[in-house]
Amino acid sequence: MPVNRWLLNLLFALMLLLCPAGFAAGEVKVYPETIRVGILQDMPSINFDLSGRYRLVDGNSGKVIAEDAGDSSWTAEVGQNGIVLMQNGSLYGEYVGPVKAEEKNFKVGIETGDGSVIQQDNLLGFAVASGSEGKSSFLGKDPGTQYYVDGSGKVKRLATSDSINLVSIYKNNQQRSYRGSFEIRRIGNLITAINELPIEEYLYGVVPAEMPVMFPSEALKAQAVAARSYVISQLGSYASYGFDVLDNQSNHVYGGFNKENPVAAKAVDETRGLVLVYRGQPVAAFYHSSSGGFTDNSEDVWTNFLGYIRAKPDPADANDKYYNWSVTYSASQLTQMINGQLKKYWPKMNNYSSVTDLQVIEHTAGGRVKKLLILGTDINGSPQQVVVFNADRVRIILGLKSALFNFSKTSDQDGNLSSVAITGSGWGHGLGMSQWGAAGLAGQGYSFQDILQYYYTGVDLVTYYGK
Repeated sequence: MPVNRWLLNLLFALMLLLCPAGFAAGEVKVYPETIRVGILQDMPSINFDLSGRYRLVDGNSGKVIAEDAGDSSWTAEVGQNGIVLMQNGSLYGEYVGPVKAEEKNFKVGIETGDGSVIQQDNLLGFAVASGSEGKSSFLGKDPGTQYYVDGSGKVKRLATSDSINLVSIYKNNQQRSYRGSFEIRRIGNLITAINELPIEEYLYGVVPAEMPVMFPSEALKAQAVAARSYVISQLGSYASYGFDVLDNQSNHVYGGFNKENPVAAKAVDETRGLVLVYRGQPVAAFYHSSSGGFTDNSEDVWTNFLGYIRAKPDPADANDKYYNWSVTYSASQLTQMINGQLKKYWPKMNNYSSVTDLQVIEHTAGGRVKKLLILGTDINGSPQQVVVFNADRVRIILGLKSALFNFSKTSDQDGNLSSVAITGSGWGHGLGMSQWGAAGLAGQGYSFQDILQYYYTGVDLVTYYGK
């Protein structure tokens, strides 16, 4: 699709001028502080390692299974009456579950069994008293060492303040580590693993997985706010499975601790608690890699109307990576691909024996193909035609990066479709914030507030506090 770049930039400038002067200030919302992420589902068993301060608890009875479960390897599998746990290869026990690996967080200083601080002296060491025996003892002179008295009266060394508790699991033949707590649930005869942690720490593993960390800092901040807003809007989406969101593109790609990057973490920290709301509710702040020059209306790309997802010119998105891509399909390749994709939406539909033509019926406001007519014959030799509705479905059925495309057709000597050559721009659904566009705007000196205000129509930026 040819683009008049001068006209596009003019429209873009006018829309920026028409944006409100700023976000609403001072408003505070209360949302849950933590999030539960589905890491593994429908597994016969799960191997996991605990590093740091953890204890295992049976969620059914509330009883502690293992007070000091850290620095151990565990296996959970389905048993006859619940979840069977093995520690370092040896049977540990069977529990109704869910089984939860909880972080053991202690206050800085020395605590007795009843929780009172006796003395804290980072230079000389600590004098501690056992609550059960009332005796005192002198412990160490290393200012980086902290001690505590646990509930049984034993004096133990506390890890330094910069240490991180981590759960490591094996997923897709790779070891992946996660902050926070870890829960194992039995659902039917299979196991689900859930990572529970503060939303801000969750975002440490999301932002660098969703946006290149070499992008400008204001773009990364915009990504952090968009991701935070989206995930808060999705809390409870998988409540029947015991978690809020998945760790993949169904929600956010969440890479856990392994994916964390200090540049991305800084963007999260510098926007801590900031959420986009529309008419008082947190928004599902959709985003995509590259718009191809135009974002679009939600109802044209998917189905539902969202007042904050409106079509916009997006000249700042221009890039060499996702513009002017092309792909060519032979008639047989096209038929095979369409048959495979259409079955996902219409499983009872007959396959095409051959696709004979493609016709665009309608475009979106942003120029994407909204309705596509597919003509051909079915496996019985009868004429068959299907109209594919909404731009994202068109993109998926044709196996394209974007629905912002044109195509040209060639025919053989008998007039039958021979091949289709498709050229287009953009990557993704084209709704909400373009990540390459955000980078382009940040490079022009726009703040993350400016970026968010442009891509999401009529939103306010508020601060949330966990309840």
